[in-house]
Amino acid sequence: MSKIPNNIHVIYGLAENFGWDEYEHFVAEVGKTMTRPKADPFNIIRYLNVKSAYDVNKPDNIFYYYKHEPEGEWWDRALKYITPIKIEPPTEIFGNPVNHFAHQADVIRLQVLIEEGGIYLDSDVLCNKSFGPLLDIEGDKGDFIMSKEGDGLHKLSNAIMLSKKGAEFPQTWLGRYTNFNDDVWVEHSIELPYTLAEEFPNEITILGHKAFAWPLYHSEHLRWFFRNGVNYAKCDYSDGIVSKLGGNLTTDETFDESYALHLWTGKSVTNEFVKDFPDNPMEDWLTVENIRNIDTPFNKLARRFLEDI
Repeated sequence: MSKIPNNIHVIYGLAENFGWDEYEHFVAEVGKTMTRPKADPFNIIRYLNVKSAYDVNKPDNIFYYYKHEPEGEWWDRALKYITPIKIEPPTEIFGNPVNHFAHQADVIRLQVLIEEGGIYLDSDVLCNKSFGPLLDIEGDKGDFIMSKEGDGLHKLSNAIMLSKKGAEFPQTWLGRYTNFNDDVWVEHSIELPYTLAEEFPNEITILGHKAFAWPLYHSEHLRWFFRNGVNYAKCDYSDGIVSKLGGNLTTDETFDESYALHLWTGKSVTNEFVKDFPDNPMEDWLTVENIRNIDTPFNKLARRFLEDI
């Protein structure tokens, strides 16, 4: 058995509306008049998360934690690959309120990794190559693994994390929630682990920025990754550079260095695609037919996981 168990943990459905409040806020913020899309209980991206994890990593288990059970065609397809676990999210930590579903998920993922060990994935992560080489890194540094979020930025991505059961780093991290503020974004989720990694460098392995979280959530990155190659969104990258934000993203990116990719398909991608599909962007552009037949960078990576459909 490997030091880090080949068990995958995913958290989704902590909010009754499955997180669509972020999109509703965006629509109001820009003054658009439109019907809010129906809740996204489980779309094709969530299925690709499960199927890619299953195909690429051959895990012993995929544990899927939820408060509100998803439904629909893609959930039904995913059920044969996962072990669903209904949970009650925490509402406080060290006496501090934890009300936002994203912050509840931040706490749960650390608790699960401490208690069980394994591989944590956000529900919008696409696996690209096996985590196998990372499961038995020698020494204490191999007990916990994260990647940079951007090149030269003081952030570590918590969308993908690997941990030995009882590893020291996540315990230290969770212990720093004594000053948690539910109204503050990213501080405890991606900035604090960066600080702790500098404080305890022998307790964590930090991979390069392309390992888990590349491309980033910037509009230029998302436009190239999801829209370049489609006839409704012509993109000119004739100089070969998509963006220098958070590192150079070039048009010949191969993703050979990427074990997995965080797809940012909450607010970031939805806000990008509302420009083309204002009524129901996620369901109109994310279809099996489009993924199979349009050669966007994302589609070329994702389509192999739809071959049996």
